[in-house]
Amino acid sequence: MQRQQVSQILPILKENISPIIIFTGNNPSGAAEYLNCIEKSRILLGFGGPGGYREDHKIIAAYVDDAILYVGELDGKKSDRLKNIEHVFTNSGIKVDISEDIDAWLKTHMAFISPLAMGSEAAKKQNKTLGTDIEIAKLALQGFRENVKALKELSIPILPKKFKLLTWIPLSIIRKKLVKLINSEFGRIALSGHANAAKYEMKRLSEDFFEVVKDVKTDMSSNQKLYKLSFA
Repeated sequence: MQRQQVSQILPILKENISPIIIFTGNNPSGAAEYLNCIEKSRILLGFGGPGGYREDHKIIAAYVDDAILYVGELDGKKSDRLKNIEHVFTNSGIKVDISEDIDAWLKTHMAFISPLAMGSEAAKKQNKTLGTDIEIAKLALQGFRENVKALKELSIPILPKKFKLLTWIPLSIIRKKLVKLINSEFGRIALSGHANAAKYEMKRLSEDFFEVVKDVKTDMSSNQKLYKLSFA
C-alpha cells in the first residue's frame, strides 16, 4: 500500500487478531494516525530496505546485499518481541536492524527521500532524469540539507548517524556520487523507478514532512521550489 491508502486499511487491521502489526514504509508523521485505531501495544514501526515498482503484474525490485528490515518499538526499547522478530527474519535470510528511535529514523529517511523524489518528478517534466539534470540534482541536495537543519531545530535525532556526514561533505562531491547512483541499475529501479511509480505517494509524503517542520525558522526555500516544480 502507499501512504495515501493507510486510512482505508486501518479499520481492517483494527479487527485483525494479530498481537503485532509492523507498519513498514516511508512515514515522517509517526504513529499518531495508527494509534487512532489500533492499540499502542500492537504497533511497531519499520522500513523495508529494497525498492522498486510494479510492472505488468510483476514486482521489479532492487536489493543491496541482504534484504534489510529496519524496525523499532515506539518507546525505543529493544523488547523481547523485537528480538524474536530479529531471529525469525534473520533465519529467513533477511537482515534486521533494530532502531533505538525508529520515528527519528523514518523522519531522517524522509528528509533525504522527499527532495530526491520531488527532484525526480521535476526532471521528468523536463524530459530528463535526476541523474542528467545537474541543476535539479543540486537543488535536491540543498533540500536535503535544509531538511536536516529543520529536524535538528526540532531536536529530532539524525538517524542513521552516517547521514550527518552528508551535512558537511561538499555538495559537489555528494552530487557526483548521487548522479552515479541514480544512473546505476540499482538507482534506476529502487530510486527513480520507485519515485516515478509512486508520484502521488511522494507528493503526500512531502506534504507530511512539510507539516512536521512547518514551524521551524530554517530556510526551506529549496524544498518549496522543488515542490512547485514537481507537483504545482
